[in-house]
Amino acid sequence: MRKRNLLCALLAAALCLSPAGCRAQEPAEPEKVTLTVKTPPIGLGNIPGAGEAEVYDMLTAAAERFQAQYDKYDVEFSISRYDYLDEQAQLADKYGTPEAADIFFAGSWNVPLYVKRGWLVPLDDMITPELRSDVDESIWKQNTVGGKVYTLPYHQLQNTLMVNRTMMQAAGLEEYIPQDDSVAHWSTEEFNLICQRLKESLTDENTFAFMMYAANSQGDSHIMTLLRAYGCPLYDENGNFSVNTPEGIQALAWIKEMDQQGITPKGAENLELLDCVNLFYNQQLAMCVGNLTNLWDARNKGVDVFTANFPDPSGAGFCTTSSNGFCVFDNGDETKIQVAKDFLSFLLSDGEAMKYTLGTLPVSKSVTQQYQDEIWMLKAYGENTADTVDNIRGSLNWQGVRDVFYRNINDLLTGEKSPEEAAAAIDESCNTALEQGRASDEESGNKED
Repeated sequence: MRKRNLLCALLAAALCLSPAGCRAQEPAEPEKVTLTVKTPPIGLGNIPGAGEAEVYDMLTAAAERFQAQYDKYDVEFSISRYDYLDEQAQLADKYGTPEAADIFFAGSWNVPLYVKRGWLVPLDDMITPELRSDVDESIWKQNTVGGKVYTLPYHQLQNTLMVNRTMMQAAGLEEYIPQDDSVAHWSTEEFNLICQRLKESLTDENTFAFMMYAANSQGDSHIMTLLRAYGCPLYDENGNFSVNTPEGIQALAWIKEMDQQGITPKGAENLELLDCVNLFYNQQLAMCVGNLTNLWDARNKGVDVFTANFPDPSGAGFCTTSSNGFCVFDNGDETKIQVAKDFLSFLLSDGEAMKYTLGTLPVSKSVTQQYQDEIWMLKAYGENTADTVDNIRGSLNWQGVRDVFYRNINDLLTGEKSPEEAAAAIDESCNTALEQGRASDEESGNKED
């Protein structure tokens, strides 16, 4: 019996050593997961080493690098662009269907609405102490709804005023030009003096000191920032527009006065933001709203340009800002949610992907510090983040606000409304739009988590 057992053991060992015998168990292939990623055609400007690029370009390149190093799942990506006007069709209408997005790049005013409906995954568990400290708190606040972060910020769109240095010098305003490459900070009183002196020095009848436009809703947030020039906070403590105040009426009267005095372009009610930007590029406008990309464009067109904050009574000033980033849809698949988070964690730690923020403005302090000596004005804009003002404030029907706000500025410029009437109309129409957003959410029966 012992010999028989020994023989069996030897035969088994021989079989295991032979090619046809026992083989080491091969590892199971990782499960396949497909992530659907959608983005509007958001431009990222001129990227060092890459040239002009969009978010789509960054995502496709980052997805390949992620796949090469990720071994938890066999991940495939379906990355697509949708037109801005197709957000409803591509995101909201497809939620809960096989074509739903798992990740979308949010340059979207509808994020608060998606959160209210319970469609998005909170991302706080992804935010390490290092990541939290690397992004200014004002930007985290912009991307927080109900105390939770639903958008991981990627880059910011900080808008200041672009100023023609040559025109300032010709008007004898050297003392108001900032030293080196920094942002100028002017009080409203100083700003008015600058505008008046510029107007007096400009001899061409088609050249003006300051921008103004009201043909459509583009750039309306910057006009809202001007309404803060005399101390109007724009909103009250309940989150409603509060322009019908002495400070708000004074700001509207100021805008009308600049129009009547010829400080702003003739027929500004028929101009849109892009018209004013092009006037600035053509050196027919001394000051216009712009961002870091616009500054580079102006300099490339031969304009000697510097930047300044929007004026306020204190002299610190404001810059208008928003940030874009990544949201994860809750499509009921925990595996996809985890893989989506893993991809975003990789992306925010990937040097090549983060380099794409340099064409606009990084939210990452460490990226800014790394490249601030190589890219003109990057450091100055990064330091100016503390002066940002958020006019959108997570409104559920911001597009509805935009649809009515600019019409009141148009009526002010044409004389259809007095400053007092325009202030009352802004509050009434914009608050009606805000209330429609709140009511729509309540009717849907969806509440915050």
